[in-house]
Formats: sequence, C-alpha cells, structure tokens
Amino acid sequence: MDPRTDQRTDRRTPVTLVTGLNREANARIANALAVPGTAFISHDLRALPLGYVVRQTRQITGDGDRFSIEGVQLEHGCATCTLRLDLLPMLWELHRDETVERIVVVLDPAFEPEPVVAEILGTIVEFPGGTEGVVGDHVVVRATVTAVTGDSWLNDATGDLTLYEAGLSEVEDERSLAQVAVAQTRFADVMVIEDSGNAETRYELARLQAALRRVNPAAIQTVVRPDQEFGTRELLVSLAAVRPESRRGRLHTAFDPLLDGCPPLEADCGIEIVTFEADRAFHPERLHDALDVLLDGVITARGRLWLTSSPDDVLWLESAGESLGVSRVARWIAARGEDEMDSITPEMHAMASLHWNDEHGDRHSSIVAVTHRADPVEIEQALREALLTDEEIALGADHLAALPSPFGDVHIDPCEDSDGSPSSVEGTREITTEETTR
Repeated sequence: MDPRTDQRTDRRTPVTLVTGLNREANARIANALAVPGTAFISHDLRALPLGYVVRQTRQITGDGDRFSIEGVQLEHGCATCTLRLDLLPMLWELHRDETVERIVVVLDPAFEPEPVVAEILGTIVEFPGGTEGVVGDHVVVRATVTAVTGDSWLNDATGDLTLYEAGLSEVEDERSLAQVAVAQTRFADVMVIEDSGNAETRYELARLQAALRRVNPAAIQTVVRPDQEFGTRELLVSLAAVRPESRRGRLHTAFDPLLDGCPPLEADCGIEIVTFEADRAFHPERLHDALDVLLDGVITARGRLWLTSSPDDVLWLESAGESLGVSRVARWIAARGEDEMDSITPEMHAMASLHWNDEHGDRHSSIVAVTHRADPVEIEQALREALLTDEEIALGADHLAALPSPFGDVHIDPCEDSDGSPSSVEGTREITTEETTR
C-alpha cells in the first residue's frame, strides 16, 4: 500500500520519525509533538561500548504520561539488528493499543531514516504470540521531521569526518558525518532549522536554505530563532503543510527522477545544481579518475551510470561531502529477458521511455550534483572526457566489455587514505529498482 494512500481509509497507525545530528534539537522536536494519544520510542546508542542500547518509551494518555527506560542487549554485536528486533515488534504492539493514535520514533543521531523505513516496510518479524508479519502492514510512516543546526550543517555535510571522529558514535563507524547529514535531510518532509538569530549570520542562513532547497526541494523549511516560540502548534502547522510530492516514507529507487521535487536550477548564494546527461558509455578507468571532481566543493551528487565494462548493469552513484560510492543496483531493461519483465515498475518504464534508443535501449548516464564551491564547467568537462570516444566505440562491444575496470559490485572513493590503507568511508546504502512500498 502506498504511504500516501487516503488517510480516511487507512487503518494503519501513523508514525512520525524525528531525526537529525543534534540530540537535544531532536528532543525539542519530540516534545513539541507531545499531545494526548501519542506514544514515543527512542533508542540511544551511546551505551554501545557496554554492549547494550538504551530504549526509552513515553505514552501520553488522558490520565497523564507513562515513562519507561530499559537497556536492550545488543544482538550479534550490531546496533542495526538490535533496533530491528526491538523496534518493529514494539510498533506492532502500539498499533494494537487502542489508546495510541499516533507513534513518534526519535532516532539516534547516528541513524539514517530511510533504512529504518525499509525495515518497517520489508522485514518479516515474529510478533508476541508467535505470529509473523511485516509491521508495515500495521503502521505507516506519514512524515519525517529533521532537525538542522544552522551554524554547522553545511560544514558537516561537506567534510570527510567519520561518525566516530565527529563524536556521534561511541564505537568505530566507517560512515561519514556528511553521509548521515545528507541522508537525514534528503528524507525529510519537514526541516526545522535552528538559527542563531545573529544579524551577521543572515547570509549563511540564506546559503544553508539554498543548499537544503536543492538537496530536498519538496521539504517544508521552518526556521526557529532563539527569540521565537516553537511548539506544538508551529510544528503541527508545518506537518499539515507537507507537500504531496514529499517523501512521506517512500523509499528511493535508482529509477526515480534525479530532479524530483523540482529544485531551483538557478544559482543562489553560491549554491548551484549541475546536471550531466550522456547517451554513450563511460570508459571505466577514465571515469574512475574523473570522479575526483565530485569530491571537492560538492555537497552531494547522485545518478545512474552506464559503464562499458558492465554494459547490462545500472550503476548507482551517490556522494556526500568528500565520500562517494558506486554500486551495482539493477539491470537495464534492454538487457533483461522475458522472465525479468514482470518486475519492471511504472517508474522504470517512464525513465526508459525518456532515454530509449533503438541501438542501446534505455542505457544512459545521468548525474545531478549540488555544489557550493565547485566549478560546474570543470565537472561537466571532466565527466564528458570520461565518455567513450568515437574511435573507441568503433573497436566493438567485445573490446569495450573487456576493458579493465576498477569498479566491482561496490566501489568507494577516495580509494585510499593518505597512508595507503583502505578508505574508512563506507559506501552508500545499496538500493534496487524493485524497492517499493507494499
């Protein structure tokens, strides 16, 4: 069932996710949602070195609040497994509680919201009583609210620190702070931007808003200054204004429009969108060298790649700050057999129709980057020079498919740290074109 289905006929319990890099800001947003009939769940990862996660629950009823706090033992030494096995059954139980009208899940700053939604929609769990099922049949993520710290987000989203180095994880975590910062804002339906209110920072606020508007144009931006009241009414107004084209818990697929939400295409405060399109394949080694242009002065980039050494595979590129990942996520429609056609979604058909060519089908490359310092001309030129030349194409498909390639199923840039050891930056979440809401 589509998460945007008519709420009047949907009997699933609505869920709001609260996320962001600042734990205190997340708590302020959660407190603004504290109205009767609301149940809260939060998991705090700061006790991971001790082998457990701290779960806090709160339920607001007509008789008052009920609080509980408990340490949850780590499953397989993995925070994600622990969250999956603890959160999903709790959501099901709260759905069955007649006093609960809505659920708020407050994520630890180290969590990205989209993988959590993927678990809700697709993971089969055992509920109390021995029954099994998918909790997404009983609850639905209606909105994600992301807290954004105005004076630090742009630096966080463009650097190379890992979560551990940034102090957001108590254990070694190879994901970058930029990756999580971008993921949290990209999935948001409402962004609550906490601004210092200083007159000298007004340009920086405008620059931040311009960046966020291009990373996630469909999200509602609400700016909160120290002298302004921001409470339940203000947040509910923002949630009521969520646009139909906003994510609302919808998972991303590799065939979604890269300019989804119609972001502004003109430059603003030095923030700019760069688009790249090509109807011929990339040379693998030249592309590998060219990707460096997306690691400096670029907030985020994402796109589909057609690589001559993997002509049947859709490669997905995604970057945040100074980290970038390329992963194999699907097969081009033109490369599929009759037995694979049933899994093709309407979105895939629509994208294929835009790029279809009688010779190479739907194979193409499309990249969209949001820049804050990079030169768009340099990005365009570097990527254009990495495409196959006419002379190379004339050598034939067999020759091109045999070209050495530094790309495997997943490739991470930068490839090596300065000391020559493998990079500590983890790749982006693998997605498939068949990922859809149930």
